[in-house]
Amino acid sequence: MGAGATNIDHIVISSNDSAATAQLFSENFGFPIKRTMSRPGTRAHLEFAKLDEVVLEFAGPGEVKPYDEVKSRIGGLVLAVTDIDAAVAAVRAAGYECGEAHPAIQPGAKIATVKSGTGGVPFAFIQYNAIPQESPA
Repeated sequence: MGAGATNIDHIVISSNDSAATAQLFSENFGFPIKRTMSRPGTRAHLEFAKLDEVVLEFAGPGEVKPYDEVKSRIGGLVLAVTDIDAAVAAVRAAGYECGEAHPAIQPGAKIATVKSGTGGVPFAFIQYNAIPQESPA
């Protein structure tokens, strides 16, 4: 099995008010927000939608401070891969920095962040079913 990317898994849209940004996208582009949550450990506020098969993740602070305007940017691009260890090895062999693969928020998934060679766009790989999950008894 190779390290090949299979698809864009999700795009992170960072904002100083992720709920307002998610609502704006939902209203203007006609897709529903499917899930909201606070990220464990950071209390970041996250909202999720799907555009065809691509997940849009709206991320921002847990506590919104007063602001003049909502400011957002592409916070990252995540590609799904078939073998995250091979993807990390390939990026490193090409001379770029890449973090270790570690458990993602998604159950059974691992994620690794590419730290250089991305032209300033935060970039990561994710592999689903990388961590065996126990079946309910």
